[in-house]
Amino acid sequence: MIGLALVSAMAMASLQTAAADSSRKAFVTCLHDVVEKAKADKVTADGFGAFADAQCGAAANSFKSAMVSFDVKNKVPRKSAEADAQSAIDDYLATAADRYKASLPQ
Repeated sequence: MIGLALVSAMAMASLQTAAADSSRKAFVTCLHDVVEKAKADKVTADGFGAFADAQCGAAANSFKSAMVSFDVKNKVPRKSAEADAQSAIDDYLATAADRYKASLPQ
């Protein structure tokens, strides 16, 4: 009986993790694509953040929602889960902006 409950809990955690991971991958792919699109559109380094937000906002929201949902189901307070998710998104955006700036001609 305990084994069945443990397997069931592991399966649920796996599904939650898969949803968060899928959303993360979609967001990271969007950021990678937006760096290339920004190069083609000759976006300024200072304008990249707004450009990335416009292009990847939906993917970022989906990723944030999945992360918050996963954390809340694992007993993390919603406020902390939302702050952690936003921090992760900000880090991904900063990394993409750094990568874009580094790719621009000096």
